[in-house]
Amino acid sequence: MKQRLLYLCVAFFILPTCGIAGGFSKLPVSARAVTLGGSLVSFSDDPNVVFYNPAGIAALKTLSISTSYTQLFTGISDDRLSYISGSAVANLGLVGNLGVGIRSFSSNFWKENEIVGSYAQSLFDLFFIGGSVKLMQWSTPAPSGRLAVPEEGLSNVTLSFDAGAQAQLNNIVPDNDIRFGVFVGDITQPSIAKNGAPEGKLNLRLSTGIAYISRVYNYAVTAHYTVAGTMRRLGVGLEILALETSVLEQPVHLVVRAGGGGGLQATAKQGDLNGGLGLTVAGLSFDYAFAYQTELSYVSGTHHLTLRYSF
Repeated sequence: MKQRLLYLCVAFFILPTCGIAGGFSKLPVSARAVTLGGSLVSFSDDPNVVFYNPAGIAALKTLSISTSYTQLFTGISDDRLSYISGSAVANLGLVGNLGVGIRSFSSNFWKENEIVGSYAQSLFDLFFIGGSVKLMQWSTPAPSGRLAVPEEGLSNVTLSFDAGAQAQLNNIVPDNDIRFGVFVGDITQPSIAKNGAPEGKLNLRLSTGIAYISRVYNYAVTAHYTVAGTMRRLGVGLEILALETSVLEQPVHLVVRAGGGGGLQATAKQGDLNGGLGLTVAGLSFDYAFAYQTELSYVSGTHHLTLRYSF
């Protein structure tokens, strides 16, 4: 039982550095999100924005899909930790864009799954709005072992909703744009407790972000701020096109990324430092990120792998 509590405490301790809301499913969804400080709230060229701001999918013009795998805390050897996710966005023309996402966390002591369905619409290619409905499930087995204290396991399924908006200002200076994003998550504040106890409610999550995108020098700088209950987090990130060439007449791009963030309140200043890269060949992107948790160095860092493809 002590070991079970240890892992739950480790997980909820690290959550403020990764997403802030409660529940393992708030861990970063993609390698790109990790290296950009933990959020894509102000981005629009990635199907994984369904998890960060559904309004962002409105700008995608083709079918885009993505899948990610995270190797969590390599310093932990006596538990099997698994975290995977996937997303897809389809453009329906004047009707708008539809997106779907799924993510799943599993350990010996806790399992969490989430399915997201999103819709977004573009207004004059300058303003974007979107919303999501989420089906969430949590479960933990009853304690086992000779010294285990008898108690029931937990299993709960609930719905919640997200909403978001983005605005883009083009050519602030020639070929340089600014994109703003606002996101409200877990609007219904669902409870992970089977009996719906207030103590188990997820906090309403409010995020705002800005991205400065240079089409002249091929870089993007982003910052975002998130509030969830008493938690306050600031994240920043940088993305630079380091190489642009062609192989067998196929375009090849190499992007280098770095970022980080942390809690701003005195009781939770833990943070993260992240780095990674992205390689795109003929529409297929491979992203990698390594995240180092400054307050959890004894469990090592996390490795994030993502594949994305735009048709």
